[in-house]
Amino acid sequence: MERGSWATCAGLAIHYAAFRAGWIPLWPEAIGEWIMARTPNDWALAILSALGEWAKPFAVTGGLAALGFLATTSALIRGWPMLPAAIALSWGASRFFEYGSLAGQAAFWAPALAVLLWRPAAVTPNPARRAFLGLLMAGTTGAVAAESFSRNRAMARRAVDPVELFPFSPPPDTFAPGFVRPAVTSVRDFYLMSKNAVDPAIDPGSWRLRITANGRLLWELSYTELLSAPRIERYSTMRCVSNTLKTNLMGTALWSGLRMGQLVDPGTLPRDIVEVAFLGVDGHGDSLPLDYGVSDEILLALGMNGRTLNRGHGFPIRLVAPRYYGFKSVKWLSEIAFVSEPYFGTWPRMGYTKEPRVHTGSSIDRAVRDGGTVRVGGVSFAGTRGISAVEVRADDGPWHPAQLDTPLSAASLTRWYAEIGADPGAREVEARARDGEGNWQAAEPSPLFPSGVSGPTRRRISA
Repeated sequence: MERGSWATCAGLAIHYAAFRAGWIPLWPEAIGEWIMARTPNDWALAILSALGEWAKPFAVTGGLAALGFLATTSALIRGWPMLPAAIALSWGASRFFEYGSLAGQAAFWAPALAVLLWRPAAVTPNPARRAFLGLLMAGTTGAVAAESFSRNRAMARRAVDPVELFPFSPPPDTFAPGFVRPAVTSVRDFYLMSKNAVDPAIDPGSWRLRITANGRLLWELSYTELLSAPRIERYSTMRCVSNTLKTNLMGTALWSGLRMGQLVDPGTLPRDIVEVAFLGVDGHGDSLPLDYGVSDEILLALGMNGRTLNRGHGFPIRLVAPRYYGFKSVKWLSEIAFVSEPYFGTWPRMGYTKEPRVHTGSSIDRAVRDGGTVRVGGVSFAGTRGISAVEVRADDGPWHPAQLDTPLSAASLTRWYAEIGADPGAREVEARARDGEGNWQAAEPSPLFPSGVSGPTRRRISA
């Protein structure tokens, strides 16, 4: 047990040194990302709501716990490994895998654990040394967890600070004050969703955006070259597929960036190309059908609300695909790949639909009783289909039309407001929206998996 404990501490030290040298990521963070990626959506949303920014550090701590369990179990079964041989085998095996993947991390650790199992156990335990080693292992685990969290925050501070692209002020807002959210979401309030325990902190000086076709490099573009290209600005709303009927992961921003046609002429691509895959530095990727992927609806965003992207929103460049839920809008882009076979990204590989069009949905921001009247305000969104009408009712009473605000663009949410008569005993209001194709919001709820939740929108009436 003692030698196994020493071996575990030595292994952690060696692995941490390799991480600091830039050769591999931390194994606990890789496990943490694996845990996050496989947590059921309902659980994940509850965890995110309860823990906020601490959710990711807890995932990393879970990775440390898993690592400690494996190492301690191995030490109990056998004894101390031949450390030099383990180091050589681990290093050699890990070279055959992508360092950032779970396979690469397993390859790094498996030889050490195997050698650990092959050695005979120590015969005479020493209680004092065992207690010391237990404290040492606990201290090491705690130190790595704390370092991972503090490093994540430090990297966020050191990441390139957003700079102004152009002066920006939200448009004047006089629609239903106090009852409806602002038409534009601030960068600070715009929702963040990521599969990563630690998001990438990218050096814009060395980063390049690769454009490929069937694996052949067409060209590379630097951040400076992309910023120097003529940009367009467009308001667009983004909604997360992880929303339930009671959550509101959605935001609207003025995105600034490039059209795909500025980077590649579709007419020059091989005739067998069927999709455009967008690949991120963090290993996340997804794809779009070729005709949509090169359309003017797609934006390669370099900034939001007048400033360059920050780290959390995908610096240096991200995709904005307003027709679909947010997981299609890949952040931290490293490659745009034109492919001749369908590409299944992170979420489709987990079983989510490959064509996740935004369902028509609404959110009630406020519902207040004012005598015999209930004043209701909220928003509705249907992707690029737009909203043609919104109706509101109290309990199961008759529907009443709501007043619609003019949306900022064809890809933006629509704000609405209504004043409806209601019985004194009315307890809740319900809203429904009709999209630009004439289809009403679903009256019956459908599950989040595999294509996003849909169903009625209700809220209790406040006094």
